[in-house]
Amino acid sequence: MNSANKNSRNRRAVILLGTLAALVTALACSTKPNKQSMNSPVSSTATVKPMALSTVVPIVSEPSPQVGKPKRPDPVKSGNFVSRDYGVSFRYPWQYAFLNARAMSKGDASLKPRSDGHDGQFTLARVEIPQGFYPDSDFENGYFTLSLNEDLNEQECLQTLSPAKDAKLDTVSIQGQDFHWIETSSGGHGQTSTLRNYVSFENGTCYEIEMGVKTANQDGMARELNPELVLSRLDSILQTVKIVPATGQPDASVVENSAAAVSPADSRK
Repeated sequence: MNSANKNSRNRRAVILLGTLAALVTALACSTKPNKQSMNSPVSSTATVKPMALSTVVPIVSEPSPQVGKPKRPDPVKSGNFVSRDYGVSFRYPWQYAFLNARAMSKGDASLKPRSDGHDGQFTLARVEIPQGFYPDSDFENGYFTLSLNEDLNEQECLQTLSPAKDAKLDTVSIQGQDFHWIETSSGGHGQTSTLRNYVSFENGTCYEIEMGVKTANQDGMARELNPELVLSRLDSILQTVKIVPATGQPDASVVENSAAAVSPADSRK
């Protein structure tokens, strides 16, 4: 009886000690940090709110406007001719060939304009369009000449035009100066020629301008060129012609052309 009671008390003591040991172990474990919670930056119960992104616009300071004169565009390069002795000037594209009075006097007769029928006529300048402007066409030449005759009076100057029956005498104002002019055409055997002659009387001088276009297409294989296209180029030179009365002075902005004469052949190289 006593031994049985003793064994029962021993079992209870062992159970009590085991229970106490389990409680101590549980308390010890609860005080240690959880490795999983240390390694995880966000707890399982935490909520992450999205952060609104804002765009940052860099501030660029605009340069302050410069105070001063506006920049002028570069002038178009061109050739200039002026005769201070006769008070006449004109401009022409720099790509065109230019011959001065000396070159004209020593050059071939085919380079000279149509004769006005008087001995006092002489040519101051000739400008030619290079053939390279119209490749593979029947274009032969296009030219602009400026001539003078001091031996004529105003009536004789006008009579040099001598229009044909089917030609009409017209008048045009160029730089404030009136010019009378006619147009004549001829052709045959694959060749054509279109001429426009202008005259104006000023400073006791008859100013004569001739614009001509010649084509040659004898074999009929070349592309036919409309003469009006060439005449429009020559007309751009005509519109710059300025005659200064004897009481005035030539335009100071026009620089006298003192360069050596350029032959048409050289201009096409």
